[in-house]
Amino acid sequence: MQITRKVKTALFHPLSTLYFLRGRLNSRGLFRRYGQLSRRSGIREIWLILSFDCDTAEDIAKVWDVHSRLVDLGVAPVYAVPGELLQQGESVYLRILESGGEFLNHGYTQHTFFDAGKGRYASCFFYDQLPEATVRKDIVRGDRCLKDVLGVRVRGFRTPHFGSFQSSGQLRFLHSVLQELDYRFSSSTSPLYGFRFGPVFTKFGVNELPVTGMASTPLRILDTWSCFQAPRRVLTPQDYHSEGSAIAEIYSELGVGLLNLYGDPSHIHDNELFFDTVKRWLSVSTSVNFETFLESSR
Repeated sequence: MQITRKVKTALFHPLSTLYFLRGRLNSRGLFRRYGQLSRRSGIREIWLILSFDCDTAEDIAKVWDVHSRLVDLGVAPVYAVPGELLQQGESVYLRILESGGEFLNHGYTQHTFFDAGKGRYASCFFYDQLPEATVRKDIVRGDRCLKDVLGVRVRGFRTPHFGSFQSSGQLRFLHSVLQELDYRFSSSTSPLYGFRFGPVFTKFGVNELPVTGMASTPLRILDTWSCFQAPRRVLTPQDYHSEGSAIAEIYSELGVGLLNLYGDPSHIHDNELFFDTVKRWLSVSTSVNFETFLESSR
């Protein structure tokens, strides 16, 4: 996921600032709360879900190498691909499906474009800037495209640029559309929601599974864009490895929880620090896809 405009979580919920401060002052206490919520959700061990937002044509060229290497490590990868790019990369994504990959509806419209002036991809088509009717149509078209291209009926969704679509009203609308499609889950929320409601909750309609944050800044998403690809980035690949290792240690101490992490294949396909970080997660957890996780925590 690549977002070229800043998104302040505090705009989306009045408790964001409180949780942010708590994370800075007593992050271990915040994670202990998360562990308690995990147990209440029926989770009895540590699970890993590793997903990839395949938002550019570059991902099509790199995703198979990433997929095959992760499968060899024992990972069950998940892919969120916009419909327009799914059509472009039909052969490689069919190959991934046939080798066990799980797919999420990620809308139909490609939500990045190549900015020739800057020489890199930039983001577009933000759901929070669109009429609800347009958002609904994009979700439905994404569902139809997955059926047409891959021949599968998916049960899960991830919002494009989900960091900008986090208010309670937006999430209730999203989940209402997913219920109409008979979806089982979404993974479209920031770490804040994990600390408020746990690793899986149904407050907005279907199951919602927030992504995992950093060890040092629990409300900040641990993603590959920030550490491997963003221009003028402050974080580095080594920071990704350090943060990923630290979050593995925290979860190991908790003994329960869901490591729900995601990245973009083109950011990390040739970087050993990413795969070393995955190995660290695997040392404390069991890798599953979303559907298997939901079955295991019932």
